[in-house]
Amino acid sequence: MLVKTETPGFRSLMYRSAWLYNAITRRLYDQDRKFSTIAMLIGKGPKEVLDLPCGTGYLMRFLHPAINYEGVDLNHRFLKRIRKKELKKRNIKLRRIILQQKNIFDFQNYQGKKKDVIVICDILHHIYPKHVELINIAKKIAHKIIICEPYVIKPKEISARDKLFKIIIFFGKYLPKFLLKIIDFLFLDNDGINTYNMRSQWNLSKKNLKEFYKTMGFNNKYRILDEYIAIWES
Repeated sequence: MLVKTETPGFRSLMYRSAWLYNAITRRLYDQDRKFSTIAMLIGKGPKEVLDLPCGTGYLMRFLHPAINYEGVDLNHRFLKRIRKKELKKRNIKLRRIILQQKNIFDFQNYQGKKKDVIVICDILHHIYPKHVELINIAKKIAHKIIICEPYVIKPKEISARDKLFKIIIFFGKYLPKFLLKIIDFLFLDNDGINTYNMRSQWNLSKKNLKEFYKTMGFNNKYRILDEYIAIWES
């Protein structure tokens, strides 16, 4: 998940452990419903699907077997888990799977022809203020783009689907900002690319996120807890 450099800085524990990343995000968000919905919007294969970034490969669990899948991420630990766990343990059998560790803005080096679908999931707030650039470039090489993005990212605003995390978030509301920044840096959303101060500038309400989608030519389709899924088609 690169913005300006291909040498990430210090990553939090969550971004150093793919298992922990999955465990936390599944408690905060309805991951199964989200990715099954995205897979449904992609449809049945054969289709060329590019996942930017692919993270821990969660989307592959729900894709039709005839899909040609290409996943790109800068986090080598996430890609390693996909190869060792997702593809083997879950017996994922897609038509073709290509995994690449690289800058998601490096569009000229993606495999093959124009993509049927590009999935951009939970990344825009990490690459702010280059999120518009990513979308505009993706439009040049995709017939369809599916975006899923949370409209809240600050801990005190997240709903959380898990009771334990609801309690943690409730008490987290009263922590001073300097302590939240330390926790974020060491354990939570610090991906080693964008700083806490930069990521915090992405603070779109439900209304503002929907308006952003509309401005970029996307149609709002689904709301899943704190996230909205929207679609653009050429």
